[in-house]
Amino acid sequence: MARMYPRELPRHVLENPKLSSEVRVYERMRDKLPGDYNCYYSRSWHEADRDGAEFDGEADFIVAHAEHGLLFLEVKGGRVSCREADGQWLSEDRDGFKFRIKNPLSQARSSKHHFLKRLNASRALSGRFVRARHGAILPGSARPRRALAPDAPLEIIAFGDDMETLDRWIVRRMTEGDDHRESALGLDGLRALEELLASHFELRAHIGISLADDARTIERLTAEQSWILDSLADNKEMAISGGAGSGKTVLAVEKATRSAADGRRTLLTCYNAPLAAHLRTICQGNEGLVVASFHALCRALAQKAGVELPSDGDQSVFDHLLPEALVDAVSNNPDLGFDTVIIDEGQDFRDSWLHALRLTINDPETGGFYVFYDDNQRLFSPEKGFIDALPASSIALTRNLRNTRRIHALMAKWYQGRRSIPAGPEGEPVGTMACRNGEMALARLNERISQMLNSGQVAPGQIAVLSGTGDALTALGERIAGKPTCRADDVRPDHIVLDTVRRFKGLSRPCIFLIGIEGLTDPELIYVATSRANVLLEIIGTAEDIARLKQEVAAAGP
Repeated sequence: MARMYPRELPRHVLENPKLSSEVRVYERMRDKLPGDYNCYYSRSWHEADRDGAEFDGEADFIVAHAEHGLLFLEVKGGRVSCREADGQWLSEDRDGFKFRIKNPLSQARSSKHHFLKRLNASRALSGRFVRARHGAILPGSARPRRALAPDAPLEIIAFGDDMETLDRWIVRRMTEGDDHRESALGLDGLRALEELLASHFELRAHIGISLADDARTIERLTAEQSWILDSLADNKEMAISGGAGSGKTVLAVEKATRSAADGRRTLLTCYNAPLAAHLRTICQGNEGLVVASFHALCRALAQKAGVELPSDGDQSVFDHLLPEALVDAVSNNPDLGFDTVIIDEGQDFRDSWLHALRLTINDPETGGFYVFYDDNQRLFSPEKGFIDALPASSIALTRNLRNTRRIHALMAKWYQGRRSIPAGPEGEPVGTMACRNGEMALARLNERISQMLNSGQVAPGQIAVLSGTGDALTALGERIAGKPTCRADDVRPDHIVLDTVRRFKGLSRPCIFLIGIEGLTDPELIYVATSRANVLLEIIGTAEDIARLKQEVAAAGP
């Protein structure tokens, strides 16, 4: 059996009655020609001449043999004829309808010249004058007694009479004639032809297009979550749980802006300073809405109320003295209190901090207290008593809206909470760059980001480079791929964010690059690291560390 390209005909070809003759020829070649023949079906081509004129063509079949060379064939079904008046070729079907068709021999000859030119241009034939023939197959027509035209002698055309022995006709067509100038195609010629006609390729996705398409989908899905807030309207206290990317922050912001719009003095707070900076940016212009990280809030209100605080101190200042100062400040000056308190990333808060925030509510009867938190059981949370005591929302945030499905599949390996359902677009595969050492990792990072920026696929503000160690941040300095960098709490639209995974908690970017992954050993940090990217996530490090993050068997790196 001959080696066929494609190995099997696609359904749309098999089910098209207009292509039945080509299917019949394909099957004859496949079943009758020896195994050292390669047969290519339906190979289109495009060519432009020196004047800029463009030409398109298609070779129905190209037969190749290492010793016998090439044969280009055009197939025309039906009963074929040619009008004497204008030389127009025609094909008549079984119902008597006639159709104009192109001269099959001219088509085959054009394909022959085109592909020989392509092979010579690639220098694959090393200047050889390769044996090449052309011909036509007319399976619906009987063999006539004389040549069809000066350029259509009977010996270069196979008719219906020849179909049962088509393999012998093809071999004869490829071997007849003797020209001492002609050379064999050779194994190298066969390889070059296969590369030209049947080579597989897979292009790297244009991230700019993916970003735009996937971002629109994620934005639409996230907007659909707002109806959940209606279910909270009659609940003065509520704990709302969900994994990374489930829309907790979006809902927290929406709840805060609605509350402020109703004339209620509202607090939106979180633990992480970079997240607080992000929340302040998106909440600008909302009168009556205070946005601050928890410890910054404690200091600010203490200063306003005249409560003394140490300028610095050990961990006890953050754990105890600042929360106590917050309570004292509101007690001394009730105007500093709130009608509604909304906490994002509540799993980061100690019970005593949450209790202090509840005490800032002016009127317990009418005040609102809402905690949005991640229910991942792998997260380090020494205290959960306060959140567990709050009325739980009857609607859990179980759909992941922020990440593509492929990113979700990776982060889900580090998630042990209520089942998270991916609702976003499929997205690109999680990229990996295996490197032997940190120096090579930084070089590969710069090269990859340069390629994306220079090709216009992304803007600097869409990228964040996150590290599991501080050493990698120091090594990268103030520029990546020639672009300035900024920290997560001082984001600028024309800068690339460069920060640690820990400080980026609660935030996201369309494109995330993870470096220094040898420092990502805590399951909490791995969960955070793998869930920050909306559309593109690429991991750079040793093959062993990459495999550990992906929970796969390590492959050998370069």
